[in-house]
Amino acid sequence: MICGITTNHCCETTARIGGNLGYTVYFAVDATHTFDRADLEGGLISAAELSRITAINLHDEFATVVLSHELLNH
Repeated sequence: MICGITTNHCCETTARIGGNLGYTVYFAVDATHTFDRADLEGGLISAAELSRITAINLHDEFATVVLSHELLNH
């Protein structure tokens, strides 16, 4: 299970490496945290949007994206 800081950096990288190495990876997206980031045009991408995009990038390819309560109920 992946949790921690920063969702779109360390956490996403760990999930990708684990998935590529053949591990079963669960990415508890609500147990990660990230920060707003400036985009290349000077705008701002919210932390919530970065988390959502990370979940989309990972799910069913590198990891199974879940909410923490789903893992705790098993």
